[in-house]
Formats: sequence, C-alpha cells, structure tokens
Amino acid sequence: MIRRRLEELSLQALFTLAEQNGLDLGPDTDRSSVIEELQDLIAENQEDREQNNSVTVQIQQKKFALINDDDTPLTGEQLDSFELPDDYEINKITLMLRDPRWAFAYWDLSSAKKREYSESSRFDGISLRVIEVEREKQEIIIRDSFEIPVQLSDSSWYIHIPRQQTSYRIQLIGLNQHRRELLAVSNRVYVPAAHLPVMPEAMTPQQMALFELCGMEYLEVSPFGSDAAQSTQE
Repeated sequence: MIRRRLEELSLQALFTLAEQNGLDLGPDTDRSSVIEELQDLIAENQEDREQNNSVTVQIQQKKFALINDDDTPLTGEQLDSFELPDDYEINKITLMLRDPRWAFAYWDLSSAKKREYSESSRFDGISLRVIEVEREKQEIIIRDSFEIPVQLSDSSWYIHIPRQQTSYRIQLIGLNQHRRELLAVSNRVYVPAAHLPVMPEAMTPQQMALFELCGMEYLEVSPFGSDAAQSTQE
C-alpha cells in the first residue's frame, strides 16, 4: 500500500518528500530508486514507532478499539470481555458533585510518578487542595482553600463542601524533596444551594407537588435555609 501511494506521486514530489525526511539523493537518482529509498525509510520509522510504543499509547489504543480490523462493530459479547486497565498512565484528577454538601474526587498517577515518590527518601505524601474559585472567571482566581492529606495508594476521596452557591476545583499536590509539585487540576464544579428557596406555605401547587416527590421530608436535615426564612419575612 505504501509503494502504491508513492508511485502516485510525481518525481518532484518524491524528491521533496525525500528531502523533508533527510534523504540525500542526487538529482540523477531514478524514480524507482527514490521510491525504494522512501519505502525503506517509512518501514524503518514504522518499526521504530512500534518498538517505542509507550504504555500510554497502547492503553489508548485499547480504550478506543471498538471496531474489528474489517471495520465491523464489536459484538456485545466482545465488548463484555474487553478489560479496561486500572490506570491510564497519566496524572489526572476529576471532581464530581454528589450533592450540595459532598463531592467525590478520583485521580490517576502515572507509574513513573508513583515509582519516583515511593523510591524517594524525602517524599511526604499526596495532598488534595480544595480551592473555592470565582465561578464566572476562565482563569483560576482562588477565594479560599484547604488541604486534605491522602496516601500514595489512594485514588479517590469524598470531600465535605463547606460552602454552597460557589465553585470548586481540586489540585493534586505531591510533596517531595521539600517541594510542592502540582500534579493535576480538576474540572470546575458549581455547588448549588443546599436548601429550598421558599417555605412550603409560599409554594405554588407545582412546587409543592415537586417537593412531595423529591423525598426531602425523609432526610434528617432541614431543607429550608436561612435564605428561605429571610425571604418569607421580607
């Protein structure tokens, strides 16, 4: 297939391609020789890529290998037998909101980074820096923060949210060699109010119907905050 594509190119295009790939060919080199030189070079480069194919690339190939070689979709049985790895050899952290009081963070650390930390005599652990940020800003403008120490073996954590109606991010911090290393930053999550905006007596019939269906009356916390009480007094 490679040779066929090369044969479709003009001689000038072949010389240009050879020059771009570092081949020093004389102007009198015939067309067939140019094609053979390029074909050998492409084959060598492909072999080098396959030999140097990193674990990350192999994993990505497995993640997205949802079709067979003949372009037919995999069957349900084939998909069920497909095994995803425990990690993806990247430093990444993701933040998910469970409810206005609690969030869940999970992260990956590359095996190289884990090995670096585990072999270091001055490794002091991993920390989750929970930062409250400006909601409307593209850049990270920190309003407040606190840290949660975790173990190198940990990969997830539930986090209590101190304030609502604001946004949060998580920074994954490595403490090594007396330095703080920023490993990853999570997505931004907005935390809504943890209470209803109005008291039951001020609800419309539609709001009352939704309130009865939501199950909040069975919780052990009041669904009405100070904002709602204040709004009824005004």
